[in-house]
Amino acid sequence: MSQLNRLELGEIRKKVDLYLSVHRYDAAEKLLRATLADHGPLANIHNLLGVTFHQQSKFVDALKEFYKALAINGEYVEAALNLAATLCDLSRYDEAQAIFAKLDQQVGGKKKQPALVLGRLANQHAQNGQSYEESGMLTEAIQEYRRALGLFDRMPDIKLALVKLYLRTGQNDKAKQECEDLVKSYPDLASGHTWLGILYYKLGRHALARKHWENAQQLSPDDLASRAYLKLARSWPAETTKEQEAR
Repeated sequence: MSQLNRLELGEIRKKVDLYLSVHRYDAAEKLLRATLADHGPLANIHNLLGVTFHQQSKFVDALKEFYKALAINGEYVEAALNLAATLCDLSRYDEAQAIFAKLDQQVGGKKKQPALVLGRLANQHAQNGQSYEESGMLTEAIQEYRRALGLFDRMPDIKLALVKLYLRTGQNDKAKQECEDLVKSYPDLASGHTWLGILYYKLGRHALARKHWENAQQLSPDDLASRAYLKLARSWPAETTKEQEAR
């Protein structure tokens, strides 16, 4: 059996991407199976076949192909990510977490890794966290969000999701710290100011709360939450605000 060179693999991938974009799953599968028959086991081809099955929600068949790809190349990050995502689709979170742990070990010192790889790993942790959150497993969700941010911290949506989870679990101090970091890193993010205002309000620091809701409204006049809280703030007695400003 002949070996495929990089150019030939690239051409096959382009054709598969085209077939998948127009939902010609049968054509993609036929091409990939013919390639395997002609050239023998290839990690890239098994991974693409897994992607083809995944897009049809044939998750069990997709798993088989991703496992085959990793049996050929145990350090194939893309196949490992696809495998973990498929395991999450099947609610097999413990197995997915084991994949993530192995990937984290492979990545090692994150400063030496390309941002693209770290970003993809972080996104998988974030998706896993969302699945845990939807299942009511909030402690596990927090752990996954923290792993995501530990790998790639430029994810303000995940940072905010972590803030909200800390609030839901009564960890107000951690929520405040994360939200202050969020607003410092992303001063133009209206939702960050809205939630920091909510946290200050819960802590009884009304002047600071009002300040951040005003910031949120300036940044995004359509932010309904900050608008509603500002209406509440305007109903407070002036003495309340003065007392807070004096602290």
